[in-house]
Amino acid sequence: MSGRDLLVVLLLTAVILFLLRMVLSEVPRSPPAVFALLALQSAVPMALLYLLVVRRRGLSWAALGLRPTQARWYTVALLLALASFPLVMIVNAGVQALLGEPLRNPQLEILAPAEFSWGALAVMLLMAGLVVPVVEEIVFRGLLFGWLRTRFGLAAGIALSALAFAFAHGIPVLAPALAVQGILLAWLYARSDSLWPGVVMHGTFNGLMSILLYAAIAAGVPLR
Repeated sequence: MSGRDLLVVLLLTAVILFLLRMVLSEVPRSPPAVFALLALQSAVPMALLYLLVVRRRGLSWAALGLRPTQARWYTVALLLALASFPLVMIVNAGVQALLGEPLRNPQLEILAPAEFSWGALAVMLLMAGLVVPVVEEIVFRGLLFGWLRTRFGLAAGIALSALAFAFAHGIPVLAPALAVQGILLAWLYARSDSLWPGVVMHGTFNGLMSILLYAAIAAGVPLR
């Protein structure tokens, strides 16, 4: 795969996701609207990857990292998810304290519905715990990290892909915390030689965040 292919995929994905986030910030916080935009956010990169990389260049999904690995790496993935959960929150709290801002998570504020429902929680767990992790692991670890590692080495690949992962979310105040998560996910992919443990770690982390978000809504905690 050429650098031009990679650049086209990443730039088109970034532009489309930016536009979708602008729409998401304006629409009413109804679960159907949020879930529809999350589905589009996942479908667009996958369509671009298929058309520009898999179909055009003849690369398989296995070549992009969706291949089996040893069972122990799934245990490592779960442990990393549990360990990174408080670590990411501590980093986020430290950054916002340095900036003199109240502790908040703008990403959760965007995703939070007006009221709690079990159906909305179930769909959120499906999207945030499975669909989004699969897509983001393919894009940021399988595609971007894989390309960077072959050209600049392991350390540079981990650092650069983690930074791209952090800033692609479009929320600067969360970038340091997301970069920490990106470093762990890239390391996990490098060691296991498979994206699936990263999907497990990423999905577990997102699932825990979703459960806390909906628990806060059910308890009447103001999120905005």
